[in-house]
Amino acid sequence: MQANKGEWSELYALFAIFANHKVPAADKNLDPIGDQYEFLQVLREDIPGQLRIYDLEQDGVILISEQVGQVIKAIPVGSLPEKTKKLFEKIKAAHESSFAIPEASELMNEFELKKIKASPSSKSDLVATIKDKISSRQQLGFSIKSQVGNPATLLNASQHTNFVYKVEDFEGSIEEINRIDSKKKIQERLMRIEEMGGKYVFSHIESNIFTENLQIVDTLFPGILAELLLRYYFGEGNTVQELADLVGEANGYNLSKKIVVYKMKEFLKIIALGMVPSKEWNTYISAQGGYLIVREDGQLVCYHLYNHDEFKDYLFENTKFDTPSSSRHGFGEIYQENGEYFIKLNLQIRFIK
Repeated sequence: MQANKGEWSELYALFAIFANHKVPAADKNLDPIGDQYEFLQVLREDIPGQLRIYDLEQDGVILISEQVGQVIKAIPVGSLPEKTKKLFEKIKAAHESSFAIPEASELMNEFELKKIKASPSSKSDLVATIKDKISSRQQLGFSIKSQVGNPATLLNASQHTNFVYKVEDFEGSIEEINRIDSKKKIQERLMRIEEMGGKYVFSHIESNIFTENLQIVDTLFPGILAELLLRYYFGEGNTVQELADLVGEANGYNLSKKIVVYKMKEFLKIIALGMVPSKEWNTYISAQGGYLIVREDGQLVCYHLYNHDEFKDYLFENTKFDTPSSSRHGFGEIYQENGEYFIKLNLQIRFIK
């Protein structure tokens, strides 16, 4: 089996839980803050209809059961921490974009695992029964992100994330603008349009579904996000924090910087835990437990919904806007429609590391 570092990290997180059973809560800097979440069971369905329940409550052994409750295997935990550590070292040392780890395949066979990643049925990469300081037992879903390898994407680009701007007072040539084909072609096209008298007015988001999802945050939020996006493509900043600060200082909605920052944090949280641009959001969180983060040093930490303020701060301070392929997603060229000029810009958000 071959996978990239992010995918292997998801498997590593699973074995780290098997080996240690407990994961510390984290602050916005990914440092443990003292609280521990104890994992009692992990549920995994690699093959549809074939659920495996990993019981972590027994001393020195992990019991694997089927949905009916029949134990099919008992695995001693003794050497698992050392094997898990070696797995992480292999992941971190790899240089290829996709690679195999023979030792991982042996562990997967031992633990009745057929796939490196869990089935992508929801935002939850891992479903577990946990115990914490508030609840004695609850089943929750977690999303897993890794700092090992390339930074993960928080919001994936698609045509649903295209923002449409009306270009008013433009007196130039469409052909001249769209011929600009440098490394920073989007920024240079926007600046050239402005030199030719163009002014940008947010019109709408290409996707009605994404529009409505954003309006759940606030009816004004699509316009606020459009302003952040425009400033990003003009090169005024790229991190979410600095762009939110810019828009918070000067916006057309009579909103304070504090309000803009708060709404942006809420947006990042719902993207992280359930909402996707292409599907009508029912306002429920599908990764109900929170986030598990594999740090660069192999430490596994958790953001539970109980410490959601730390989680929102982490997202706000560790994400940035990114430019996807303009040809693939159909944006970045000025065009004319019913005698008026428009340009589309695409939203993609990625972790800084």
